[in-house]
Amino acid sequence: MPSEHIRKLATFAPLELGDTILATPLYRALRASYPEAHLTVLSQLPNHPVLKDFGVFDSVKDYNLETDLSAFDLVVLPVLCGDSEVRRHFAGYPNVISADGLYAVRRNSLANKWNGLYSHLLFYKHQVELNMELAHKAGYAGQSIAPYCPQGDPAQFEQHKGMIGLFINTPANEFQAMANRQWPFKNWKALIERVGNSRLILIGGSSDRPNVEQLARETNSPFVITKSFAEFTGLCRVLKLLVTTDGGAMHAAATSGVPIISLHGTSSPILLHPWIYPDGKCIAVLSPNSCGPCQRSYRLQICESGLTKMDCMENLRPEFIASAMNEIEKLERGACLIMKGNQLLTKNDYLKSWRRAFEFTVNNNVARVALRLTSKKRASGIAILKPAEERHLGS
Repeated sequence: MPSEHIRKLATFAPLELGDTILATPLYRALRASYPEAHLTVLSQLPNHPVLKDFGVFDSVKDYNLETDLSAFDLVVLPVLCGDSEVRRHFAGYPNVISADGLYAVRRNSLANKWNGLYSHLLFYKHQVELNMELAHKAGYAGQSIAPYCPQGDPAQFEQHKGMIGLFINTPANEFQAMANRQWPFKNWKALIERVGNSRLILIGGSSDRPNVEQLARETNSPFVITKSFAEFTGLCRVLKLLVTTDGGAMHAAATSGVPIISLHGTSSPILLHPWIYPDGKCIAVLSPNSCGPCQRSYRLQICESGLTKMDCMENLRPEFIASAMNEIEKLERGACLIMKGNQLLTKNDYLKSWRRAFEFTVNNNVARVALRLTSKKRASGIAILKPAEERHLGS
């Protein structure tokens, strides 16, 4: 449809705060492409915290699965790490541009059924890059845009200047609260003992307070509870370094420019490393498990079903994190590396690794067979396992 015919334009802001932060470049690209159109964001959250003072949208509407998307000339659905019901709803309208639509042929190919390359939102691209692909499909012709998050005043946190922050995540999201996103309490304690609490400050949001306070008591460490994204990014701007698990706080921190050590169990370090460009730097530390990362693959499902133990985050040993903390000081701004075990790799080297590709393919197919056998045994009245695409994979 010619751009002059697009008068009503819509996009989507999900419950998952990380997904929304990584969609903000798409929102700005849509605004730049259609300056005269009425741009609406369909939001799953009232007063969405990521979009505070964003100033891009003409209107905000509450979203539900009954929302009529045909009321808009064009709808662009940002890349979502989960929420299959939402994706199915959007897929039912011909005026929608989405990653599911753009890559449907490749996802349904025989090659993908074997190697799973396109199973979890394109393993070899970051979510920001995928959202910019959607923007170009919708008519945007400019350069890549950095993600947005409300930025606070660092002056209120001057007493913490130069400290190393540890974000102790206690997510309310059911998927992220599982063992595939949280680092065990004992590992945080071991890292604090190794590094020394004189250099550290524990950080959390309101929902994280109980675990943060307990860890502070047991390690005699100072802590800060931030009440908003703006407070959190303001604090990040005075820190020397932030160590955090993958999640919304990690993506918020990346917009502040603080160097980041991110911890990954099932989540892909290519799709979901901190987007630190152009001013930050990061090292994404992966579980040493040969089966990880397994995001959106059959391998993840057999852990979720209880057939195997989900121990990827548990096996991320504190010495790996301490090593990454030393290595990141040597990096130039704008550098993003991946660490698995004691090996540091660029993203390109990691993607080109034949061993990584082989291990993922083997794990994916062995798990698929195991799930089929399990499903057959349960077919006599017990619910069959749902595929990973049906599970909530929020970030």
